[in-house]
Amino acid sequence: MWLVTFLLLLDSLHKARPEDVGTSLYFVNDSLQQVTFSSSVGVVVPCPAAGSPSAALRWYLATGDDIYDVPHIRHVHANGTLQLYPFSPSAFNSFIHDNDYFCTAENAAGKIRSPDIRVKAVFREPYTVRVEDQRSMRGNVAVFKCLIPSSVQEYVSVVSWEKDTVSIIPENRFFITFHGGLYISDVQKEDALSTYRCVTKHKYSGETRQSNGARLSVTDPAESIPTILDGFHSQEVWAGHTVELPCAASGYPIPAIRWLKDGRPLPADSRWTKRITGLTISDLRTEDSGTYICEVTNTFGSAEATGTLTVIDPLHVTLTPKKLKTGIGSTVILSCALVGSPQFSIRWYRNTELLLPDEAISVRGLSNETLLITSAQKSHSGAYQCFATRKAQTTQDFAIIVLEDGTPRIVSSFSEKVVNPGEQFSLMCAAKGAPPPTVTWALDDEPIVRDGSHRTSQYTMSDGTTISHMNVTGPQIRDGGVYRCTARNSVGSAEYQARINVRGPPSIRAMRNITAVAGRDALINCRVIGYPYYSIKWYKDALLLPDNHRQVVFENGTLKLTDVQKGMDEGEYLCSVLVQPQLSISQSVHVAVKVPPLIQPFEFPPASIGQLLYIPCVVSSGDMPIRITWRKDGQVIISGSGVTIESKEFMSSLQISSVSLKHNGNYTCIASNAAATVSRERQLIVRVPPRFVVQPNNQDGIYGKAGVLNCSVDGYPPPKVMWKHAKGSGNPQQYHPVPLTGRIQILPNSSLLIRHVLEEDIGYYLCQASNGVGTDISKSMFLTVKIPAMITSHPNTTIAIKGHAKELNCTARGERPIIIRWEKGDTVIDPDRVTRYTIATKDSGDEVVSTLKLKPADRGDSVFFSCHAINSYGEDRGLIQLTVQEPPDPPELEIREVKARSMNLRWTQRFDGNSIITGFDIEYKNKSDSWDFKQSTRNISPTINQANIVDLHPASVYSIRMYSFNKIGRSEPSKELTVSTEEAAPDGPPMDVTLQPVTSQSIQVTWKAPKKELQNGVIRGYQIGYRETSPGSNGQYSIVEMKATGDSEVYTLDNLKKFAQYGVVVQAFNRAGTGPSSSEINATTLEDVPSQPPENVRALSITSDVAVISWSEPPRSTLNGVLKGYRVIFWSLYVDGEWGEMQNITTTRERAELRGMEKFANYSVQVLAYTQAGDGARSNVLCIQTKEDVPGPPAGIKAVPSSASSVVVSWLPPAKPNGVIRKYTIFCSSPGSGQPAPSEYETSPGQLFYRIAHLNRGQQYLLWVAAVTSAGRGNSSQKVTVEPAGKAPAKIISFGGTVTTPWMKDVRLPCSSVGDPAPAVKWTKDS
Repeated sequence: MWLVTFLLLLDSLHKARPEDVGTSLYFVNDSLQQVTFSSSVGVVVPCPAAGSPSAALRWYLATGDDIYDVPHIRHVHANGTLQLYPFSPSAFNSFIHDNDYFCTAENAAGKIRSPDIRVKAVFREPYTVRVEDQRSMRGNVAVFKCLIPSSVQEYVSVVSWEKDTVSIIPENRFFITFHGGLYISDVQKEDALSTYRCVTKHKYSGETRQSNGARLSVTDPAESIPTILDGFHSQEVWAGHTVELPCAASGYPIPAIRWLKDGRPLPADSRWTKRITGLTISDLRTEDSGTYICEVTNTFGSAEATGTLTVIDPLHVTLTPKKLKTGIGSTVILSCALVGSPQFSIRWYRNTELLLPDEAISVRGLSNETLLITSAQKSHSGAYQCFATRKAQTTQDFAIIVLEDGTPRIVSSFSEKVVNPGEQFSLMCAAKGAPPPTVTWALDDEPIVRDGSHRTSQYTMSDGTTISHMNVTGPQIRDGGVYRCTARNSVGSAEYQARINVRGPPSIRAMRNITAVAGRDALINCRVIGYPYYSIKWYKDALLLPDNHRQVVFENGTLKLTDVQKGMDEGEYLCSVLVQPQLSISQSVHVAVKVPPLIQPFEFPPASIGQLLYIPCVVSSGDMPIRITWRKDGQVIISGSGVTIESKEFMSSLQISSVSLKHNGNYTCIASNAAATVSRERQLIVRVPPRFVVQPNNQDGIYGKAGVLNCSVDGYPPPKVMWKHAKGSGNPQQYHPVPLTGRIQILPNSSLLIRHVLEEDIGYYLCQASNGVGTDISKSMFLTVKIPAMITSHPNTTIAIKGHAKELNCTARGERPIIIRWEKGDTVIDPDRVTRYTIATKDSGDEVVSTLKLKPADRGDSVFFSCHAINSYGEDRGLIQLTVQEPPDPPELEIREVKARSMNLRWTQRFDGNSIITGFDIEYKNKSDSWDFKQSTRNISPTINQANIVDLHPASVYSIRMYSFNKIGRSEPSKELTVSTEEAAPDGPPMDVTLQPVTSQSIQVTWKAPKKELQNGVIRGYQIGYRETSPGSNGQYSIVEMKATGDSEVYTLDNLKKFAQYGVVVQAFNRAGTGPSSSEINATTLEDVPSQPPENVRALSITSDVAVISWSEPPRSTLNGVLKGYRVIFWSLYVDGEWGEMQNITTTRERAELRGMEKFANYSVQVLAYTQAGDGARSNVLCIQTKEDVPGPPAGIKAVPSSASSVVVSWLPPAKPNGVIRKYTIFCSSPGSGQPAPSEYETSPGQLFYRIAHLNRGQQYLLWVAAVTSAGRGNSSQKVTVEPAGKAPAKIISFGGTVTTPWMKDVRLPCSSVGDPAPAVKWTKDS
């Protein structure tokens, strides 16, 4: 239901009042504040402002003067684009080419202006950029700066750096700063071998320049305090930008760098980057502002660079509201909100005119950020701009204010309807007005109180329409009646009403008395509620209404009284409602009529200055009391200053004692009483014939300057002024209206402005004024055009030859006398001081010709000369660019690369003599020779800046120089460079190589150095190659190297093979490489002993004293000489570990027989081969044992009695057992017993004593012992005699002697004894 109502509302709104097409203004680019351009290119500047529909675009100077076209210099196109054409230096005009402009856009919405735009022309002027040589310690930082002249520093920037003509890519150790500096970190010695140049580019002309080549001097580190090489200064930077604070220092030890902000270490922030070039801060914020210190420190001291960084937030202005449509009489408030750094100023404009406060307009706020307009009038409509300026930045925003008759009007409303109790309904009212109105609701003339069943809502749409809804939920009978919506604003009100009936028993609410205003309409509602009813009728004085044409009774029961009359319409009115055919209900209401004042018409008679004036304002009717006041042009008139107001009960008179122009205006008489306020307005016109306030007088105008022909008139109505012109200096014959163009305009004070006086403007001018009162007035004057000194002819550019005379001519015209002054650059030429210059001036008709003569022209004359013509009316100058041509300066020659037989040269042509280089010559010679023996490379193309010189001799010293040519001639020779070619590998072999064997493993090599002319440098050493040339060798050379010691060299090859043939070659080498080898010669090492023993050595025992030894020859490769024979070495090994005598035999055969060997003895045997040099290596020890034989006699025997019938015999083993003792045999015989054969006893080989029993006491016995081996019984021992005894004394039967035993082994010392009784044994040592 409500949605449908809203859609119907939109439809009714559209039908009720179609909206006009919107009108707007806008900026295409309001940030444009600086335009710099090249004078040789010109510039096109579109107007930053625009509008829709199309706005009229105009350009002005910042002073407010609108600009005009200057042919071929300045032109404003129809689309509002400002164009400045290319121009020569002599045509420069600061008012045109270096001034502040602004552009305006104007349409029905208003008029806006751009911020001031600085338009500045830049001339092409010669300049050079330089780089100075620098010094640095190895490992430190080096800083090169590109030095740009201050006159062009604003327009020229560094685009790259070159190292030996190759562009440097910032990486590794090379860095380029934001400001164009070159940093080299960790400086090395080789950095001193290069030259460094900067390349710059002019922002507007596009010209590039290359600096001179600078060098870096690199020294070894020396202890020193830090020194700042590059620092920073205080600066302002926009927020959001990136800034680099450079800081580089030298010193040793290498200084440590620490950054501080406001005395504290830098906070942790990813936007801060410490680089070799300094501190980089990206995405700047205002809190980054502060004092920064770069502190560099080493063990010897410290230094610091300090500067203040100020981060500026760009100004941004927002003016609200952006578009305001309101009613006349409203209060308007514009708020200019600024974001950005402080210290700004604010200016307000309306329709591009600076706003000044008055009675209605005031500017408020600490920064003038609020504009207040009270009781706004139609004239206050337009475009308002708020300009904020801080230093070089200006920003603005604007708002469109539209003031109109804003009396509310109802544009959509509701209709009458019938509803049932409880059936909710919604009523809508839409109204427009300025300012947007507020809607209130009433039921039967009573304001509706919002409660649970009555709710209202209100909102304003984008087009200013106010929409209000009255929503009634659960309506009862009492909610029926006439609903009225009233729209009100500060201007007025409007209302609409319609009846809503709620079904139920009809009744009439109590009705209130009504006061009506005579002459106006009145509505009287019958406050009936309930439905249905048959009819509503009105009665007055028992008469059914209507009873005349001014009364209307509507179907809804409303009575309308039109043009209420006091006597006729006052009284009681009865509302009668027929609720049933025979039943009516009624209520009465009393109507009182108030009569508003009625002012009788009055008029102002025609008035002249000085006249008396009396005007009465009479109120002919109206209820008392009545108050009468006067206004003039909306302002209350107060008696005084010749104006008197006299008021009575129903009349007021305005009296002016002496009428003057200031009394012109609209006068309003206002009468008020309880019923209404009425007014009557009339205009007083004081007619004054025109008269001159300032009369024209003859005057001078200066050609090219602005001139004002003064003429000021007054009168009323304001006179219309027309200017006329009669050409020529004689009596004026005929005047013609002056055509008003951009160049000629009439000023508001009626004076004639000629912005740019021309010679054609000379003549008579007539200022004529008329206003229809009296006769026209006019006054003539004569304008004389004075010609300021003007340069009419001069060469823009000219050429001279150095050393020759040159004349520069300059022609001027203008009012005499004319003085012509010559300047060179910015210096006035005084021929009395500089005798090389002479100046001659002569008259030639109406012109003056001045000649500057240079005797002769010099290089320093290649500058801009200017001739200045001066007279009483002005000054002009002509710029002449003189180019002095001469042979070029010699090239700046440098060596890029030197090899053994070639070198690469690079050169830079500095000054070309102001003439195109046509070619180059290179000359070179041995340093020791004269230039008469030079070699040349001629006619090198001028497009080439490097060359290779080939076929040079290695390790030689050359002198090199160079010439350049232009069409004037040849340059002086360049600075002579001395260059040493690199070494090359020797071209000749060592000489007189000889070999001398020294030992079996060494050969001595001797030789002499290669020929001097083939050495190609300093011989650093030699390589000796040697190889074995014996059959079966691999033929590969082994190389040894030695340093050179002189012209003759000796080297001994060792660790060679013995008795082997070797081939030897020798090569010389220098720093560049190795030369050819000598021819191979051979030698054999001396003989040596064989290095290996004979092979397959075998031993065979033949008898107990003969053995045979056999073998085979050692490998021939190990003989190390000529085999002379073999030697067999053998020796015996005793049981106690002792060796027997070492014996040897020699033989040439591979077998030997050993005789005379000990029986059953262990022998060690070795075999060796020998040469002339001696015995070779022995074979491994071979052990052999001779065969067994009968043993030798026991080494000792002893016998003692042990009892009356027994004896004990003991013995020592044989000294030569000659085998393994199997047993011992003991022999016992008694010579006196008569027994022919001795008795034999046997014992084991381990027992060395034996007891023989059953012998006779007192009888002597012979005893002896023999040992037995597997070969038989051996020789007997000595015989001993013994006799048994009854008492056996103590006897030791063991043998004494020396016992030898290994260390740390157990030893047993035998001590066997016999005796009866048994003897006691006692051991002693060393006693």
